[in-house]
Amino acid sequence: MSNDNHFTLQKSKVTRSEVVVLPRNHPSFQTVEKTFEDGWMHLNKRKPPIRAIFEIRLPQEMLDAFDQYKMRVASSLAPQKHSNRPVEKILFHGTNRSCLLGENKDRTRPCGLSECPLCAIVGSSFDISKCGRKTKFCRFGMGIYSTSCSSKADDYVMNGATKAIYRVMLASRVIVGKPYRRLKNGTHLTGPPPGYHSIVGEPGVDLNFPETVVYNDDAIRPAFLVVYGFPPERPAAQVWYSALKLFKMPLAS
Repeated sequence: MSNDNHFTLQKSKVTRSEVVVLPRNHPSFQTVEKTFEDGWMHLNKRKPPIRAIFEIRLPQEMLDAFDQYKMRVASSLAPQKHSNRPVEKILFHGTNRSCLLGENKDRTRPCGLSECPLCAIVGSSFDISKCGRKTKFCRFGMGIYSTSCSSKADDYVMNGATKAIYRVMLASRVIVGKPYRRLKNGTHLTGPPPGYHSIVGEPGVDLNFPETVVYNDDAIRPAFLVVYGFPPERPAAQVWYSALKLFKMPLAS
């Protein structure tokens, strides 16, 4: 399954958003895992292992609005040359998590806390009006930002819960349509030029890593939670004590 193709989802039967852990042999797990690993571009950050991937199941009305927008974009591309370009991509988005959603297979319900942007997105999808609340800087104006660079999305991941061990980012379905490519910032922008559906910032001038911006709430839906990270290091004293027990060595008196 290619990152450039949409994930075919069954009709949703849920009345509110939920997350379901995927087995490692599931095609969607393998696709998202490969996309995450291929997108880890920062040489100064060690690539972390994926601990789990959860599928985000949304109410049908949220999927319908997304699919209708996708059909409009696809129809606008049909008469053009090279109309076989991918309309939809899987891209990453990092944000704050104030709870333990995804921390283990039993943590599957959004917390509902007003200070938890991750659960707000899982529960209600993205909201363009929230742009700039975290960083105050919108490189390409008021839009919804995502990236093919998982290590860049990781820069925006933050755990607020003291018991959190791993990190969690979103892998989202994004309608990129015909992207308008930019090398320089454009904080004044309110959307792409006529005939385009998204803006893609390319590295080289103002960016070091790529990012994609859409300007319609229905152009993006959260699809997966990616749980990743290294296990916490055990204190040296604990490791030494475990070694003593393993080899049954007497403690010095």
